[in-house]
Amino acid sequence: MLRPDQVHPGIGDRRVAMEDVNATPKGKKLAHPAAHAPRIFADTATIDEIMPLKEGGIINGVTTNPTLLKRAGANSWASADKIQKEIVKYMAPYPVSLELTELDPEKMFKQAKKLAAFGSNVVVKVPTGGFGMMERDPFTGLKMIRRLWQENIRTNATLIFNSTQAFWAANAGASYVSPFLGRVADYLYKHDQVERGPGNSLHYMEDHKVPSGGPNVVANTAYVANDGTRKDAGVRLINEIVSVFNNYRIHTEVLAASFRNAAQVMECLLAGADILTVPAPILMGVADHPLSDEGMKAFVEDSKTFDH
Repeated sequence: MLRPDQVHPGIGDRRVAMEDVNATPKGKKLAHPAAHAPRIFADTATIDEIMPLKEGGIINGVTTNPTLLKRAGANSWASADKIQKEIVKYMAPYPVSLELTELDPEKMFKQAKKLAAFGSNVVVKVPTGGFGMMERDPFTGLKMIRRLWQENIRTNATLIFNSTQAFWAANAGASYVSPFLGRVADYLYKHDQVERGPGNSLHYMEDHKVPSGGPNVVANTAYVANDGTRKDAGVRLINEIVSVFNNYRIHTEVLAASFRNAAQVMECLLAGADILTVPAPILMGVADHPLSDEGMKAFVEDSKTFDH
């Protein structure tokens, strides 16, 4: 687990320098005590999951993707757009991230303009990398982020897996960068050579040598790849990106994504994430604790004495 002594000391200053999340309304005497807290988004496309979380003051944003839309019942682009428009309208003015699915730059731009027209609170999700594997310009995502920034359309650079991707996305003009912390650990558990220790499948090893005539591929830093346990790699990635952004006063928000369990929520709060987008089932249990249950039961039972 990420230790407190590993946390960048300037994280607090970073949050204070950014826009208040829980602003105190003008004229209100009691100031909000968590003005600089991170934002919490629900990672879902199911409106019945979103509504109680918003009403309970748990979330102030939503992230979606095609998989979540399919799970919510979409079986065509028309039904997917209907769901997305409903979420955007219900969550206004809070941000809602809607994902691009086109691969051709002009089609991506057209789709982005269409999604942005759903509401002023729309944030367009743009994959940062992965295009080279499809025999396309590997900088397609970064170029699209830049182009949308020039059009005053906010973007969420998604599928981030190392600090350099996050930095270049921010440099291109992304409003948010989304490191997928859960997928990092998933990958290590599946692909690491166990005898070499954590992180070797991310191409960072102490004896790493560039293959003769081959590319110098280092998919992550030593801190993320092999400076801890596999399960902690994603949280350490969050902390590393936050630290880099803090060094250069970059106000692109670090949006921690791909949560696997509730423990990672607290770890990402410690790591300094600006936003956490968490699956609805995990968010449903944020107020639960077995000791709270026991305490409430005892208090209620003892209060019955006063009725006699």
